[in-house]
Amino acid sequence: MIWNIFFMFGGVAAMMIGMKVMGSALEKVAGGGMKKLLGKVTTNRFAGVGVGVAVTSIIQSSTATTVMLVGFVNIGLMTLVQAANVIMGANIGTTVTAHIVSLSGIGQIDIGSIAAMIGCVGILMAMLIKNEKIENIGNILAGLGLIFVGLEFISTYAKLIMFANDGGSFILDANGEKVPFEWVRFLFQGEHFPLLLIIIGIVLTALVHSSSTITSLMVVLASINVLSFENALFLALGSNIGTCITSIMSSAGTHVNAKRTAIFHLLFNTFGCIIFIAPLWIWKAEVTSFFSSISNDVGQQIAVFHTLFNIVTTLVLLPLVQYVVKLTCFIVPEKKGEEDDRFNFAYIDERLLSTPPVAVGNTKNEIIRMSKYAIDNINDSVEMLLNEGEDNTDAIHSNEEVINHFNKAITAYLTKLMSKELSDEDDKKVGSYYHVVSDVERVGDYAENIMEYSERLRGEEMVFSDEAKAELKELLSLVNSLYKKAIEAFDKRSVEILSEVDKLEQEIDDLSAELENKHIERVKEGMCTAELGSIYLQTVSNLERVGDHITNVAFSIRQYRHSHAYINKDLKTV
Repeated sequence: MIWNIFFMFGGVAAMMIGMKVMGSALEKVAGGGMKKLLGKVTTNRFAGVGVGVAVTSIIQSSTATTVMLVGFVNIGLMTLVQAANVIMGANIGTTVTAHIVSLSGIGQIDIGSIAAMIGCVGILMAMLIKNEKIENIGNILAGLGLIFVGLEFISTYAKLIMFANDGGSFILDANGEKVPFEWVRFLFQGEHFPLLLIIIGIVLTALVHSSSTITSLMVVLASINVLSFENALFLALGSNIGTCITSIMSSAGTHVNAKRTAIFHLLFNTFGCIIFIAPLWIWKAEVTSFFSSISNDVGQQIAVFHTLFNIVTTLVLLPLVQYVVKLTCFIVPEKKGEEDDRFNFAYIDERLLSTPPVAVGNTKNEIIRMSKYAIDNINDSVEMLLNEGEDNTDAIHSNEEVINHFNKAITAYLTKLMSKELSDEDDKKVGSYYHVVSDVERVGDYAENIMEYSERLRGEEMVFSDEAKAELKELLSLVNSLYKKAIEAFDKRSVEILSEVDKLEQEIDDLSAELENKHIERVKEGMCTAELGSIYLQTVSNLERVGDHITNVAFSIRQYRHSHAYINKDLKTV
């Protein structure tokens, strides 16, 4: 009996690993599509529900989707109402797993054996063919095979545990049919108070963090006549509530709207449970008869009920979503004084690490945001240098603190992201982002240098000539033009724009050399002091180096952009 229990739990482990492997590989294959889908979420409630269904069908977990949504709302990429619509769709999408599991009971064909063989083919594809897409498809097939291998173990050893006594013989009824032990009959088939079954479903799902796993187990146990259909219905209601625990835990330490997202998920599933509990309890026989007319297989009946529960709950609550959101806001009130500040991430969040393709895309946006602080500091420092009445010291120091904070924070986030399963392209992107963050941080350092030159000028009561000021403004204008083009190339991953970036950088180099020569001539002619000339030349040199670092940001895309057209920055050729 003990060995049988070990084997059964090994089957559970194999099934859960299979779900993880298949979901992860599907996520890699459809990563770009998921980002586009999530980017199209609008206030249109039906579009939101559709996106929720699509994304969760891909990653096979409503919990993962909701945790991701908590992250999106926390960083302001999505409103609470938009997230609410997606959550309703996610609950429908997560029922796909139960239908996959229920396939093993269809007809005379042994679907489990076929899936197991497909899994073996998938492993061979992933091991022998050195192509990322083929490898991901192989992992999808391998994960599917593992799910059915796990189900076979669960089914086989659950029968031995539930039906056989210690001597290896079976308990038979008057008709010679195998029946479970009395304790098994009472536990899984007895008449229980529905609330107790719902609580058991909540607890079990909260422990494994997956309603799909618990529902799949119910499908298997019902298929081998261990779990009654009536009891499975109430366990399924509880599992839908229990799956909210993970998202509630993930919302700890987030902003108020992120907490509300997790609570909305709980309210939605709780209201669905309330809607169904009375009809299931009062008209138990009629409900059983209805689902029996749909399919003769009890496992498939449970899978259909799980889907129907989420569809009906969505249809009922979709028109009322605004009121449910208001109730959520009442339960989680706004905290006075809670405001976003510049040190908070605007696009990335720890919760997004569970969906690497989305996290990689949002990290790019966070780096662009960091770069804006750096270029603002350059402009503020030069303005302070050229205008005696300007004092941007506090603003520059403040922005520099933000830049240094993001340098450390984004680097730490990239390190965590590198430990995730990434596609080859995303892996190269993350590697290049380390260098980009460093380049942006160096731009901020040059701004501090220029600010210090300004303080020296004022301390020694020196002033640039109008000609020198005009020259520095011209150079700064080129730097700003370069920044705009470089960030556009980095954002769009456009190789075509790199030629414009390269041209602007060359103009900055040429102008810097020209200005240095002009100023040296002014010093020789006695039109400028050596001390003032030194500050001027250092400023020109700093701005030229700023141009180099900005150019590096643009050219970082060559490391992961798939194209035969590329720019050779050193040779200045296309």
